[in-house]
Amino acid sequence: MKNLIKILIVFAMGLFLNSCYYDSFPEYSEEIDPPEVPDVVSYETDIMPLWEGQCVACHNGNVAPDLRPENSYNALLNGFVDAGKSEESSLYLSLIHAPGVSPMPTPDNKWPASKTELVKAWIDQGAKNN
Repeated sequence: MKNLIKILIVFAMGLFLNSCYYDSFPEYSEEIDPPEVPDVVSYETDIMPLWEGQCVACHNGNVAPDLRPENSYNALLNGFVDAGKSEESSLYLSLIHAPGVSPMPTPDNKWPASKTELVKAWIDQGAKNN
């Protein structure tokens, strides 16, 4: 009887010790699921709202480009966006933290691919004020 109790205790401890672990779930990455970009990207409805969050706090007329709603389109096309050429546009290059440009929004904070791909598509579609 004593051996049976010892066996049950060892078995219970084995179950207890092997059941106390956590599976880690893989982090969700937008790189796995490519972001969906509309066929026609609208500056007013798709791009301008991106600036409202953290961008306008600094780019409010004191730091170029001025991203306040009434000035943002003209300010961006004045040296920050090369329409049709996202890979040559300093706006896009800064958002993807490319070497040689000032990383935006901050050096240690990078936008998710869904936002940067939207900006890229808008530039590649001709950076229209639509």
